Amino acid sequence: MSEDLRIEMPSVVREIIKILEAAGHEAFIVGGCVRDSIMGRVPKDWDITTSAAPEAVKAVFASVPAFHTVDTGIKHGTVTVVKDHIGYEVTTYRIDGEYTDNRHPDSVLFTDDITGDLARRDFTMNAIAYNPQRGFVDPYGGIEDIKRELIRGVGNAAARFDEDALRIMRAVRFSAQLDFEIEEETKKAVFEKAFLIKNISTERIREEFTKTLMSDYPEMIDVFKQTGILDIFIGENDFGTDIHFRMLRLCPKQLPVRLAVIMAFTSCTDIYKRLKKMTYDNDTARMTADIVKYQSLPLDSEYDMRMLINKMGVHGALLELYFRGAVDIKDIIDIDHAKEIAGLHGIYDKIIKDGDCCTIKDLAVNGGDLMAAGVPKGKIMGVLLEKALDKVLNEPGFNNKEKILNYIKNELVLIQKEEQQ
Repeated sequence: MSEDLRIEMPSVVREIIKILEAAGHEAFIVGGCVRDSIMGRVPKDWDITTSAAPEAVKAVFASVPAFHTVDTGIKHGTVTVVKDHIGYEVTTYRIDGEYTDNRHPDSVLFTDDITGDLARRDFTMNAIAYNPQRGFVDPYGGIEDIKRELIRGVGNAAARFDEDALRIMRAVRFSAQLDFEIEEETKKAVFEKAFLIKNISTERIREEFTKTLMSDYPEMIDVFKQTGILDIFIGENDFGTDIHFRMLRLCPKQLPVRLAVIMAFTSCTDIYKRLKKMTYDNDTARMTADIVKYQSLPLDSEYDMRMLINKMGVHGALLELYFRGAVDIKDIIDIDHAKEIAGLHGIYDKIIKDGDCCTIKDLAVNGGDLMAAGVPKGKIMGVLLEKALDKVLNEPGFNNKEKILNYIKNELVLIQKEEQQ
C-alpha cells in the first residue's frame, strides 16, 4: 500500500463504498479509474470491487433510499448500483477459471481476497485498488510502473495473453494512448502470442485497432504489422514503412483519413466491402473508400475543388484535403507540399464562404422549374440538370434561375436538333 497518494472520487462513489463497509464488507475502486487518477487524468468510469457477493450487494442497496440495483452482469459478479439515474458497476472479488477460448473464463469463483482478484487482471497499472481509509492495494507494483511509464503484464504476461488474447492488442493500445513503453518480457509475449488474435471477434479487434489508430501515437500500429495482426485484420498490405507512420502522425484525428492512409496500401479492390467486413459503420466505410478513390482527382482550379465537393460532400472534401496533406511526403518538413496543401485549403475555404453551388440540389432551379419551362420528363431532364451544374461549377455567378432556364432551353433545342438528324 502507498501512503503518499490520495484519490478524490465522486461523492456517490465514496458513498457506495461507505454503505458497503457499514454492512460489513470491503470495497475499493479499482482498475482504470485508479490508474487515471494516479496519472492526473479524469476517469471516465468509476468501477468498484467488493468482498460482498452479488446478492449481498443487491440486499444492501435495496434498503438504502435513493439507490436501486440492476443485474447487468450478475453471472460474473457485477451489479450496477444506480443513484440519480447514473450507474456504477460494483463487482465481487473473483478468481477466473480456465480460458479455453482465449477470451472468456469458463467459470468464475467469488472470493473475499482483494489480492486474488487483482491477480487475474491484465497489466500492473490496472491491478491497483484504492480505498479512502485503507489507501492502495498494489501487490504487483503498478504505481511504480505508472511512474516509470511502463506497461507490464500481471505475473506471467504470456499466461495473461493465453487467458485473453485481446490483451495483446490492449497492451499496444495503452502504449499508444499513454505513451508508455511495453516492458521487455511483456513485449516478447505480445509477439509470441499474437497468433491467438485469430480467436477474437472482429468487433473486438476493430475496437482496439481503432483506439490505437486514433491515439496520439498511431505509429504503434507498427507492432500490429510486425506481429501479423494487421494482416489478419485488414488483409494483405504493403503498409509499414517509416513514411507511412509519418503520414499517420501528420493526419488529424479523423478516422476515415487515418484508415485511408492504411487502406491505400492494401491490395483490396473494394475498400468499402473490406471495411464493412471489419465491422466499421456505413459512413466510415464509404468515406474512407471515397478518400482513396478520389486521391488522384485533379485539384488545379476552383472548378476542380467544386467538383471534389460535388463528389464527396463538404465534409468529405475536407477529409480528402487532410489525406492529401499527409501523402506524398518526402521529408518530415516538405515546404513545397505544405504550401500546395495550404493553397488548396484556401480555395476550399473561399468556396464554402461564398456559398458556391456544388451539387444539383443547390442549383437555383429544380425539376419542377424545368417542366414549367417545357422540358419533358425522363432522362433528358437529368442530362440538362447535369449540364447546368457543370456550367455553374465553372461560373458560380451563373447560379441564377433566369440564366439557368435560358441556358437549358438553348441546350434542349440543340439536343432535339441532334436527335432529328
